Amino acid sequence: MTMHCTSGRRPTILRSLAVSLALGALACTPRIHSIAPLGLEPVTRDTVEAWLRVYQPGARVRYDMKWRFVTQKGTTAGRAAVRIAPPDSARFDFRGPFGRSGAAMIVADSALWAVPEKDTRDLLPAAPLFWAALGAPRMPGRDAALYARWRTGGRAWRYVAGRDTMDFVEIGAGPEGLLTEVRRDGKIVASTEVHFRTGSRVPLEARLRFPQDGSALLLTVEGVENVANFEASVWRRP
Repeated sequence: MTMHCTSGRRPTILRSLAVSLALGALACTPRIHSIAPLGLEPVTRDTVEAWLRVYQPGARVRYDMKWRFVTQKGTTAGRAAVRIAPPDSARFDFRGPFGRSGAAMIVADSALWAVPEKDTRDLLPAAPLFWAALGAPRMPGRDAALYARWRTGGRAWRYVAGRDTMDFVEIGAGPEGLLTEVRRDGKIVASTEVHFRTGSRVPLEARLRFPQDGSALLLTVEGVENVANFEASVWRRP
């Protein structure tokens, strides 16, 4: 998995989804059933923004979680913490085996910094997928075309920009969770599935899957803490 670390001009939300994945043998890659919804119609940006607003944390929050990264070569696991400052800033810290650790700061659809860059890039997906896995999907760039449908069973919406398509589908009443799928030229690049705590939009667990190399990242949120304020040092590059 690759997270694009940029400075200066930020890429659009969908352009940053050009994740550089190792191309494994497709015959050995687990298939992912596409969630691509049918019956979508053009929709205004204001409508989608109103839907997304209820997914965003209303105050500063910290999530403490376990992570597990599964590849065709084996499994690695550890712990992580995510600090979120609405409307669009987050810091991700992780610890892994053998004393390895890292951190990154994400603003909107870009990672401003990551330390150490390689280790963090290997674990943390592109920023839009990161937000989706936390149950806090974001709007795309202004150049994206938007489509949606809303029915009794839940809502679905789509962003299309150039070769890239990003779909979102609510699952269950409430909803109980959210599915995300990213396609480039019609082929699935990545998908996420996040489940919420009962009666809330707080993430409980999430699964990110990358079919091109058969890898998956599993996140389990074990603690949620509302924070009055974060120290300024939280946002500085170590």
